[in-house]
Amino acid sequence: MMQHLEEIFQRLNLNDQLLALVNGQIDIPYLDRFNQPDGYWYPHPPAMVPVFLGYGASYYGLLHHFFFEREKTFVEYSLERGYMLEYARNANQFFAQMVLDMDIVADGLNDRILKFCEDIAFKEFKQVDDFADQYGDITDDYDKLVHLTNDTPLTYVQSLASYNGDYPASIKLFNARQISNCCTFEIDESWYMNNIDQLPRWFKKEIPQDELFRDYLDNDDLKSAWLTLNSSGWKLKDVAEGLNILTRKTDDPLFHLVAANWMEGFRNSADVNNHCY
Repeated sequence: MMQHLEEIFQRLNLNDQLLALVNGQIDIPYLDRFNQPDGYWYPHPPAMVPVFLGYGASYYGLLHHFFFEREKTFVEYSLERGYMLEYARNANQFFAQMVLDMDIVADGLNDRILKFCEDIAFKEFKQVDDFADQYGDITDDYDKLVHLTNDTPLTYVQSLASYNGDYPASIKLFNARQISNCCTFEIDESWYMNNIDQLPRWFKKEIPQDELFRDYLDNDDLKSAWLTLNSSGWKLKDVAEGLNILTRKTDDPLFHLVAANWMEGFRNSADVNNHCY
């Protein structure tokens, strides 16, 4: 699986230093939730490519949609919570949060953290340390953290007016204009259950998702078929079959790699037969 991931990350132009972290080539001090992603496989929508395996049943991943244009972004996905949150929109935002977490744990910068910053070519460690002294790790203030002041992830913005990305929801905000461009795992159900006009059919679940998926395929609506496949209400074995079908609908080599990576993880996991997401 790691071979697929490396080629996927290269095609997605993943930052070289972040790729070295993913491959375990750089030591990550203090933090135990950034582990190599092939250590265990948890059920997840195929649009989310695992970057790090967290503690508990969780991932940090790169969300990349196919069959329509949408900005790729880093997300945090907890199976217990059941949905993804936008974590970072670029590698520097990812690094800034990692260094902040280390600074908080160690109560300031030290040689281990500075070595980590050197290894990942992160030069703004003093600004992160100043932020930690002033704000700590209160996420309401993360829009003031270096590299997060511009293109702030939706999770940390205070109003939609200050957000310029594509993500549909955070714990506090709902970006309703993106409702037709996202899957159910991108939104906490409490946001979309009421008072939303023109709710996409993959949210309504009026018919089984696999039937809806085939209906979209019959109408050559690959975008809607893809978003349906990435929404809750599936047996994992049927997700694998859906990916097989879509691979025959596109020549995109990145899609073929993402599909192969998901299916290999599924086949090698304990979540075979009738397990669902």
